[in-house]
Amino acid sequence: MVDKALALLQQLGFTANESKAYVALLEAQPSGAYDIGKRSGIPSSKVYETLNKLLRRGIVRLSDSDVADKPLYVALPPEALTDQLSQQVKHRTEELLPLLSTLKTSQEPDYIWPLENHNKLVEKSASLVQSAQKTILISSWPEELCWLKADLRAAEVRGIRIALVHFGIPQEKIGATYHHPVEETLYAEKGGRGFTLVVDGHTVVIANIQQEEDLDASWSRNNAFVTVAEDYVKHDVYITKVTRFLNEPLTRRFGENYERLRNIFEPEA
Repeated sequence: MVDKALALLQQLGFTANESKAYVALLEAQPSGAYDIGKRSGIPSSKVYETLNKLLRRGIVRLSDSDVADKPLYVALPPEALTDQLSQQVKHRTEELLPLLSTLKTSQEPDYIWPLENHNKLVEKSASLVQSAQKTILISSWPEELCWLKADLRAAEVRGIRIALVHFGIPQEKIGATYHHPVEETLYAEKGGRGFTLVVDGHTVVIANIQQEEDLDASWSRNNAFVTVAEDYVKHDVYITKVTRFLNEPLTRRFGENYERLRNIFEPEA
């Protein structure tokens, strides 16, 4: 856990020594420079330099009480630190975007970009939902919906029109919510869960998830890719509307889980 925290701090702009000093101080504060260096493994020649940098950034400060005229330090609480870092990143990205937008660039390539792991899938999906201006089409199982629900709720409050195809009985509604009637059949066919997100008709995220560690996911602004994904979600909406009102004759004709309906190679099935 400590190693992961140190790595994340460095990804957020801390040097290796700064991250070690901050974590060491959190574990025992107030502390003097000697104790911080001893616990963190920072060379004694670098401890004061490191602490002074953290002092200038407001991440540590001097304690109100010193011992034998030796300064003691205390660390900014973790909640305050993460809030400070998130505000810094937000302000810098807001400043960066208009600067980059003024550069002369070639037409944006309509590539399909891979999302290498579950964290990338979560981050990209949340970012798109947060930036939505008009519409969100989403097809999701509960496992994926749980980490996107808050952002979808916020988008709904902003007036974004949402159509949600939900695999499994929905526990609550977000926008226009549709229960997909053949989730068991689909899961058996694909051996996993599907996830499709289309935002404002121009950006799509698609994933096939068997486990969090085993997924195939990508995003794109490729017009053909977006159109196919958008039609896929709309088609499922049409199906759920039909089955909602004609369920009895449909199950009588095609089976309880519509197995024969999904047999596309047998027109008489």
